[in-house]
This record gives sequence, structure tokens and C-alpha cells, in this order.
Amino acid sequence: MSDVGSPVDAGNPSDVPPAVDVPTGASVVFNEVRAVGDDWIELKNVGTAPVDLGGLVLADTDTTVDGGAPRPSDGVRFPAGTSLAPGQYLLVVADLADAGAGPQMTCLGVSGPMTCFHAGFGISASRGERLYLLESGGVVVATADYPANAVVDGRTWARLPDGTGAFAAGAPTPGRANTAP
Repeated sequence: MSDVGSPVDAGNPSDVPPAVDVPTGASVVFNEVRAVGDDWIELKNVGTAPVDLGGLVLADTDTTVDGGAPRPSDGVRFPAGTSLAPGQYLLVVADLADAGAGPQMTCLGVSGPMTCFHAGFGISASRGERLYLLESGGVVVATADYPANAVVDGRTWARLPDGTGAFAAGAPTPGRANTAP
């Protein structure tokens, strides 16, 4: 089985990496996921230096492959120049028919940041989902598992404490520090 930092073969289910919340030395983590109501994913730079996300892909799980695998073809590819400063958040609004490329100005209204990225894939609340941050060639930078039926409407699957803790039910805080419900 692959490990974080190794390329994966999306057509080979035994090559899917294990769930790893914070890879050793990683500075960008999956920080918050919402799959009930508006689907969205929040990344956070927990490091002390800016991180260049240009060329990385945020992908969901390909459920047509037995055992699942990353599906980069439907993922969000961050354009050159996309970076996160230390402590900064990046929001990806999911399950949109017209995802569009590059940063978007239509995010979550007053409850979220002014800019975000759009993804065509949705996050399955009922069956669960593994999310991936991939380098070119399929090298896994980070993963996060959203368990089946993890939270109820009005809650998110969030790191508590923000950026470093284990995932648990949280209050929706897109683009801001996570809080308990």
C-alpha cells in the first residue's frame, strides 16, 4: 500500500494510501469539511512559512474503482501563484455544476471568505469520503477521511483545536478558526 509522499495508481485500489491527517513535516492540512448542506473543504497552512499550492490538486474518491482511489480528473487544480501564508485558510466550495477555474468571488455569502475555489465533485455525507491533496504525478501531500454520517446538519467535521487537533463535530467556520458546536 502507498504512503503519504508516494505516487498512487488510481486504477489500483491496493495502491490507495492510508488515511493520514497530518503527514510528517506537512504544513498544509485539511482543516474542516462540510458535507451536509453546502459542501465545502477548508485547507490551512499550519507551518511558519508560506506554501505554494500552484499545480496541486484537491481531489475526492473515485467510487467507481473497487476500494476507492483519488480522482484527480475531477479535482481542483490550483493555478500557479496560489499560496497560503502561515495561519491562512483556503476554501473550496464543492458540488457545483459549473466549477470554473481559478479563484472565484461567489463563495458562501456572508458566512465565508470573499474568494474561494470551486469543485464539481460533492462530498458524500451518507457513505463517507476520502479527500486528497496531490502533487503532479499523484504524489499524496495530505488526506482526510470524512466518515459516513459524521455530523448532522448545521455542523462540520473540523480539527479541534484548530489546525492541529483530531477531527470532531464543529461549528461551521469557513475561512476562520474552528470552534466546538
